Amino acid sequence: MKVRRSGLAIVILSLLGISIPVPTIKAETTPSYQQLLDAAAYIVKRYDARIGLVSESEDTGTNVPDRTPCYRTFWIYSDNLWASQALKPFYPQIADNISRTITLYIAKYGDSQLFEAIFGIKIPITIHAGSKLKVATYTFEGANYTVWVDRHRPEDGGIFYDADEYADLAFYLSLNYYLTGNIKASERWFRIGEATWRDYGFYDKAAKADGRYQNYKLGLYLFTAKATGFISVIYKAVEKVAWSYQKGNGKTSSSSYGGIATQSYLNGTIYGTANIETTAALLLAYNEELIEGFQSVMPPVGDEVIIIVLGAVMAAIVTMVFIALKRRARALKSS
Repeated sequence: MKVRRSGLAIVILSLLGISIPVPTIKAETTPSYQQLLDAAAYIVKRYDARIGLVSESEDTGTNVPDRTPCYRTFWIYSDNLWASQALKPFYPQIADNISRTITLYIAKYGDSQLFEAIFGIKIPITIHAGSKLKVATYTFEGANYTVWVDRHRPEDGGIFYDADEYADLAFYLSLNYYLTGNIKASERWFRIGEATWRDYGFYDKAAKADGRYQNYKLGLYLFTAKATGFISVIYKAVEKVAWSYQKGNGKTSSSSYGGIATQSYLNGTIYGTANIETTAALLLAYNEELIEGFQSVMPPVGDEVIIIVLGAVMAAIVTMVFIALKRRARALKSS
């Protein structure tokens, strides 16, 4: 017979004064405050008050079907969803402005069912391929500025049956399972993603296909490690590499300055410009409010733990009764 987990476990643990602490990360952070501030400043430079969002990057290339250049392309998620939280400790007013804007779009088009896992929101354990949907177009001085969502709902694409071959999907699932209290599954997915680490990035299926690393996965890994508290022997190495991709070189006038390079070659050489997604992902790894939200999650107590605790309680009761009876017998004998 299975013991019910609801109030019974809590009562027993309370009586015994037992708590199950959430493990904490055993690694120190290395970026300076100035590096964090520069990264936040990069995101703010992409903010367009007319639209209330930050554009994808300073790149003049394009990643969308209508060929709008990146500097005029605005993603609700992941870019602005993550930026709204990444900027809070540094530029709270702009962060609030972005939050208000994305709230309107999310109310109409729904959650991504992927990127919000980093905010402690549960996502489906079955991850679907994304669909790029244009949700708004603005025209200023004859140029189009387009707003997009990258949704991963069942109606948007097929199932990622090979999720275990993508480091980022492994980290999303690790966060999600942690939120459900399935710590074993959470750590299993964390280790799956972690196993793809190769000195300068996560060499997963995407990196193999492109011949380049996608650097937002570095920040996602650091956040997942901190949020779950799983011990990481590569944490410092990942952190060092992530911040080595920060654009700078003393060129304060550069539009990339402070941002984290979107991609890098397999030898660690930076490829292309910075972008919002990568920079925000890395900043979120230092957002204590979000991390504490995960660390406050109490993993559910399983049947095995309850049985052990019940056994300990019964043993203690039997011992106490035996001692009491023995003392009573002695008292009667002496009288």
